[in-house]
Amino acid sequence: MSNKAVCRPKDKRKDEILRGYEYQMELAHSLENELEELIARATKTTSVITDMPRGGDGLDVGDWVAKWAPLQEQIEAEVVESVKVRAEITSYLNQVTMPKLRTVLQLTYIERITQEEIMDRMHYNSTQWVRELLNRALEQINI
Repeated sequence: MSNKAVCRPKDKRKDEILRGYEYQMELAHSLENELEELIARATKTTSVITDMPRGGDGLDVGDWVAKWAPLQEQIEAEVVESVKVRAEITSYLNQVTMPKLRTVLQLTYIERITQEEIMDRMHYNSTQWVRELLNRALEQINI
């Protein structure tokens, strides 16, 4: 999950469900980093035709491509899943009728910013007020 310091609302179950999108996005990002590393290694590999045994890791470009193809498929599957999770979260957010409460939810769960950043963006005086609004909004959501 994110390294940002975030105060958790009272309703931990709803908070965990709504944070599913964050988990999906971080997983996809991690897989993308792994894929980039494999591609970088593959581009550094040169094919040499020889009857001598291979040294180093013993992988040629074709081996690297074979490694990254399943990873690309996994990334695509994670992105598709995160789109579904985001749509589900959006349906929960739409249950909240008050615009400022919905905005606090969206900033927290979709844009993934801290309560301090929400306080600054919405021009509130304290993170405690942001936390109060977040709890009010969560009370209106039926999961």
